[in-house]
Amino acid sequence: MYDLWRSERLVYRAVEVEDEPFLARIQAQAKSHLNTAPFTPKPLSKEWVKGTREWLHDKSLIEVVICLPVPAEDAPPSEAVSAAGEKPNPIGHVRLEDMSPNNAQHRHSEIAISLLEEFQGKGYGGEAIKWVLRWGFKFCNLHHIAINAFEWNPGAIRLYQRLGFVKQGVKREFFWFGGRYWDLVMLSMLDKEWRELYSKEETQEMIAGMT
Repeated sequence: MYDLWRSERLVYRAVEVEDEPFLARIQAQAKSHLNTAPFTPKPLSKEWVKGTREWLHDKSLIEVVICLPVPAEDAPPSEAVSAAGEKPNPIGHVRLEDMSPNNAQHRHSEIAISLLEEFQGKGYGGEAIKWVLRWGFKFCNLHHIAINAFEWNPGAIRLYQRLGFVKQGVKREFFWFGGRYWDLVMLSMLDKEWRELYSKEETQEMIAGMT
């Protein structure tokens, strides 16, 4: 059966209060933190993590935990629980930035994604980005979805371009890190570009899942 909350290898579920330790774990990993947030690294307090979770909830069109599923017989993939009571294993977090009421007519959003270090380089990030692109263009009627990468992370830039994002600009020497200034690389995808790349594949998957 077609499941909106699943991609080929991953399950997506809502962020809960109980996920705060997991969100803190992602931000505490130096590589994950420095590749997703330009903030000065600091130890994270419980109050900071709680406030960040609440802020993300309020400022997101959609915000989900990326999970590896645990197979279960006769259960929808997004609700999979093993016989031992295990739940899907969280490995990351992805969101689409909310549109303010004064800007909603532009139908624009931006992706933010982070993965635990041990699950990076396995294709999960690209899979989750494709999933959230589908949600944004197909179910939220977005026109333009952006994603950014820091100059010091060329692997992310190459991944985004392979997925179909187009480089649209650079904020030169925008961030200070490691003793020098680095650029912020801005990429985006339009709804018509997404349809050209993925809509046929998406339709075939839906038909296959419903038959």
